Amino acid sequence: MRRFATLALTIASLASPLAAQSHPNFAGTWALNPKASEGPMMPSSMIMVITQDAKAFKVDNTTTMAMGEQKMEQKSAMAYNLDGSTAKNTLSNMGQSLELTSKVSWDGPALLINTEGELAPGRALLQKDRWTLAPDGKTLTIAREGAASGQSFSVKLVFVKQ
Repeated sequence: MRRFATLALTIASLASPLAAQSHPNFAGTWALNPKASEGPMMPSSMIMVITQDAKAFKVDNTTTMAMGEQKMEQKSAMAYNLDGSTAKNTLSNMGQSLELTSKVSWDGPALLINTEGELAPGRALLQKDRWTLAPDGKTLTIAREGAASGQSFSVKLVFVKQ
């Protein structure tokens, strides 16, 4: 019996690091919690619908920005490759298009997304996102660091699963 308990404990300790290294699935519908989020130009509301499989994930996003008494709604769709290969996306807003390239990597259970684009000739956009999922799977936090047109920014977006 003692030998069995020792063997079971050894197997459990070997399996634990493997379980800890698994990558979370972010699939679902997520609503922004504006009170828990921080940063400049924070949306008044944002809904993300994420689909994910072993190779890729896609984010369909509807964002509402309050501009005084006016509200501006923007919809976007971004697709990313989970194998580390470059993904290309185009964002369109008010007659303008922005070509973006993104690469995804993992830092343990955290998803890292590095995105680059050019706002205008010589005006680069760089953005680094770190996605983390709470242990209960109900809270998604995106820590975003970026730089555009010589200005840097930092944003924390907190979402609740719907």
